[in-house]
Amino acid sequence: MNHTFPRRSRKRIISCFPYPTTRPASPPPKPSPESCEHRAFCDAFGKLVQVSVETMAITALPMDVWLKERLKKWVQLSGHEGSIVPATPHTLYKKQCVNCGEGRAYKNISKDPALDGFTPKYYNELEKNEEHFIEIEDLLQQFADPTKTAIMDIKIGTRTFLESEVSNTKKRADLYEKMVTIDNDEPTEEERKCGAITKLRYMQFRERESSTAQLGFRIEAAKRLEGALEKNFKKVRTVEDVTTTFMDFFGMQRSRVRKQLIERLKSMRKAIENSTFFNTHEVVGSSILIVFDTEKVGCWMIDFAKSSPVPNGRTLNHRTNWVPGNNEDGYLIGIDNLVKILEELPEYGEHPDDQLMVTEEVVARMKSSKA
Repeated sequence: MNHTFPRRSRKRIISCFPYPTTRPASPPPKPSPESCEHRAFCDAFGKLVQVSVETMAITALPMDVWLKERLKKWVQLSGHEGSIVPATPHTLYKKQCVNCGEGRAYKNISKDPALDGFTPKYYNELEKNEEHFIEIEDLLQQFADPTKTAIMDIKIGTRTFLESEVSNTKKRADLYEKMVTIDNDEPTEEERKCGAITKLRYMQFRERESSTAQLGFRIEAAKRLEGALEKNFKKVRTVEDVTTTFMDFFGMQRSRVRKQLIERLKSMRKAIENSTFFNTHEVVGSSILIVFDTEKVGCWMIDFAKSSPVPNGRTLNHRTNWVPGNNEDGYLIGIDNLVKILEELPEYGEHPDDQLMVTEEVVARMKSSKA
């Protein structure tokens, strides 16, 4: 159902982020071998090696109380299941794939003053039994009770694949079959005769199936304040779809959350425009992580596994449309559209469905209190 939202006067948005946005001058000192944090570090890392991150079967191993408690309520919003696990009370281990440059990307980001506070802090890169991990800040620990937060992962950019991943022009029958399974009307007459397509053709088709190609971002997953987890946003493609999804996700906190998100995203956008890292890197597959509770709102850039330096000393503006060879990723196109949609989002109470939203949230809180 389409609704006409009342036009509001543009107001000056005041910055009201209560969390610190600067990283310390140097990483915190390594814990001593006798400390509880060091023992927890060893337990957690030993668990990753012995059982592997994919299983998450770690509660059977000896570990400190804080780790046991975190694992009881652990939710991984996106990515390969088990690829991110708690390391210390304030950091995470993230498993790295072969030839992954995420650690290198985080090191470069940590040296870029323009991006200070807009990404998780980076601490270390670890290797054990030929498996690689990076240790980064657990952003949820900036909240009073991380288990009582709403979280949304939004994949940013007009494409989610590297140029190197689609350089092979060989036509593949398996990709053609995948495409027609999703949309039988998509192939051209020539493609039907051939029964095969290139990987570039398939990947561009997939981007158009979501909001990635049109808006420069897509919603990957979300966890609501009451704890419900949702990962199926494949039908969220248009501005109207995104607007409805945001209204539902923000709930009764909408006015407060949208105001702070707009301010934060505008600051992030300015930081990217002034960033040496973004000026010289193709950033693909990165996400905006939105977190809020009843008092605080947070927003950061995460996931830099597919970030790579631009060849031949060229620079990017992240707004130019991508054509093979120019390395543009549309990162700022996505942020521009996010800001625009949030600015046009109606204040809480202005939309006809808001009364129904109140009823649904009250029911959810009642169920939560009885659990």
